Amino acid sequence: MNTWSNKRKMTIETNRFRLRVEDKIVGYQKQIHNSIFYSKDEYAWNGAKIEFQLKDKFSGVYDINRRAIYAEDILEFKDWKNCNFGLVLFDEVLSEFQIMDLSTEELVIDSFKDISNLPTFVFKSYSFIQPEV
Repeated sequence: MNTWSNKRKMTIETNRFRLRVEDKIVGYQKQIHNSIFYSKDEYAWNGAKIEFQLKDKFSGVYDINRRAIYAEDILEFKDWKNCNFGLVLFDEVLSEFQIMDLSTEELVIDSFKDISNLPTFVFKSYSFIQPEV
């Protein structure tokens, strides 16, 4: 396994979400056992509920800057011939995170199960603030 893959260890937090009201991020939520915690900054967590309309699921993966990657994030790939920019999607039926190439609208990664095969990437933007996506 290459050293880059070792730095992007996947954490098993399957019940972690980014919370939104329309296109504004209002906080984060995670569930640990039967308890739900909220945070406005992903640092300090407590039980004070944050009102929201939409939830974006956490992928369990971080970019090269250690930024958490969620569904609906736009990523820029470094030194990868298959795709320059990709949109992170979560397929509810398959329970899989996938990446769609923004230029071709085709899936270029259909599973995050083996993160050692993911190319180097950096967070670029959110799909919900990009009207053309």
